[in-house]
Amino acid sequence: MKQCFTPDDLKQIRYLSWPALSPNGKLIAFVEKLGREEDGSFPPVVRVVERATGKPVYQTPAGMQEQQPLFLTDDTLTLLCNASGEYQLWVRHLDTGEGRQVTRLRHGVVRYRTAAGKAVFEATVYPGEAEDGTIFREMTAEEKAAWLEEKDYTPYVATDLIDKMDEWYGMRKGEISRIGVCSMDGENACILPLQGMECLYPAITPDGERLCFYGMPYHGAKGYNKELFTCKADGSDLTQLTHDLMLFGSGTPLFTPKGTAAMALAYHVNEGGGFTSMPYRVPLDGTEASPMLDTGDESLCEGAGEMVVGRAENGENDNTLFVAGQRLWFQGSCRGRNNLYSVSLTDPKDIRLEKEGQTDLQSFGMNAHGDLAVMQGTIHQPAELYADDRPLTDENAWLKAYHQGRLEEKWIPSRDGKAMLHYWLLHPVEEVPGKRYPAVLDVHGGPTVTYGNTWWHEFHALSAAGFAVIYGDPRGSVGYGRDFLKGGLCWKQEAMDDLMAMCDDAVASGLVDGKRIGITGGSYGGYMVVKMIGSNDYFACAVAQRALINLATSYGTGDMGFVSEDGSVPKDFTMLKYLSDRARNSNIRRVDSIKVPTLILHASNDYRCTFEQAEQLFIAMKERRPEVPVRLVRFPGENHGLTRTGKMHHQVRHLQEMVDWFVKYLKKEEADHE
Repeated sequence: MKQCFTPDDLKQIRYLSWPALSPNGKLIAFVEKLGREEDGSFPPVVRVVERATGKPVYQTPAGMQEQQPLFLTDDTLTLLCNASGEYQLWVRHLDTGEGRQVTRLRHGVVRYRTAAGKAVFEATVYPGEAEDGTIFREMTAEEKAAWLEEKDYTPYVATDLIDKMDEWYGMRKGEISRIGVCSMDGENACILPLQGMECLYPAITPDGERLCFYGMPYHGAKGYNKELFTCKADGSDLTQLTHDLMLFGSGTPLFTPKGTAAMALAYHVNEGGGFTSMPYRVPLDGTEASPMLDTGDESLCEGAGEMVVGRAENGENDNTLFVAGQRLWFQGSCRGRNNLYSVSLTDPKDIRLEKEGQTDLQSFGMNAHGDLAVMQGTIHQPAELYADDRPLTDENAWLKAYHQGRLEEKWIPSRDGKAMLHYWLLHPVEEVPGKRYPAVLDVHGGPTVTYGNTWWHEFHALSAAGFAVIYGDPRGSVGYGRDFLKGGLCWKQEAMDDLMAMCDDAVASGLVDGKRIGITGGSYGGYMVVKMIGSNDYFACAVAQRALINLATSYGTGDMGFVSEDGSVPKDFTMLKYLSDRARNSNIRRVDSIKVPTLILHASNDYRCTFEQAEQLFIAMKERRPEVPVRLVRFPGENHGLTRTGKMHHQVRHLQEMVDWFVKYLKKEEADHE
């Protein structure tokens, strides 16, 4: 008798990420994470296997944590290791397992790159530490405990409009990311001045002469905006290469083979509205950046960037761009698949589909020769390591003992006939032919992302509990053409109609009971949950995750939505009118119309959709609609990424709350008959 997946089984999932190949292509390094019962953390462990056989070559010693492995030579790794208490750059010899610590930074290394006997790194620096040299002195355990205690008592001080971010879990206490350089023996370490601005994701040319990185040169509402900079390895000749290019600002920039230009991902605004992401070539001589893709044929490729959501992942990846020979390799999402493409470095029309994502291509790694390793999974299997189309790991083999629901993939016309809609229908695990089942519509976040053929714990826990699960891509999702994105359709009636059309089709299939459909979703999905239950009576109950409720009160309390986002304050502006307009167009106005049982799940340190958003919905419903069941569950210390990177016990509780709510309010009739 096979088992059925429950929220508690989240504790068994092993998460794989960061595939990296040796120069000769014979070895593959990667990172594995498994939740820890005692504190809920996911300590990273580096593993190395043979590409031909999957035979283990190296694993992080017990008691240590290691991440970001990159091959220095065929038998030598560089990585970040916390053996000294902070993540420092180490060199690890695979034949002996012996290691050598390179950096000794006070707060460790965030990320790094090496070339020509040098290391360039990103480090967290507090005021004065670079100037007095303490940044290069590691703390003892006693010194660190005293420093943390002092830090806890230090007040937060804001001096600029950008004073908090979700990734920071709120405000910082003066610390910023700075870039430093040292030799690979750890000597001559220095933090580069770089005009004192925040700097991220450093890259270094193969000859070790120049750096490239993202800098944050602006103040005010543009303070989040990143630009691409270059300088010499000693920090001189600092040059801003881009201006308002809308860079992603994550993922290390790449250099062209001759080192004359850098490549980075940026948002590209399409005609008619909407945007896609593109790799841009940015010449180091300061001439204008240009997109590297000519995506006239949308059926092949719309853009670059890994945009699949709703899948099990916990861990960073090295990059989404790699250069092999004269081609740039990248991931791209198209028609609910995450594909692997390449484009000529000299011809933006020469685009090739290298690997079609019939399974979920979660990340990939390459070497200069074009040897390839990927992390890929399916709707029934979290991502594992593959090379040459062969699995090299089976870290989640325990799932083979579990019964998982049957999946249908469907295409249907939209209600207005203007689009074809793509959705998936996951059947209940213990399905009885001919029986109709309650269902849950799961709406993705974003909104400019896509669902895919991938394993997601919410889907399988609901399926195991006896629900059909409906999930798909309404207009505003990526991967279905520019017309699918244009005009802000994700915020209009079309997106709601698309989601209900998917439910209608699931009902018409004979599987779903149309009177027992619930709805859930997080972020944009949470916004849509509240919008839909406050706009119609289609759904029987709801679970709103990290939802945006009131744009008026999100102003100033979160990390987005400022008056001067476009660079100026409108004429005849008044704050009262501005906040009134934001409230008028928000979900808070729909509370009086909500009639279905609603569970609100939110993290206390969410600064994308701040916790006060959840409080407003809860209090308003309790006061205005006291007859409607409503429950608010708050997860302490977590941010917007709770369901992917939150503490393990919080993820388990979050999922259990959701399942229990739907069981209570969608399966009540079944329970009454039993």
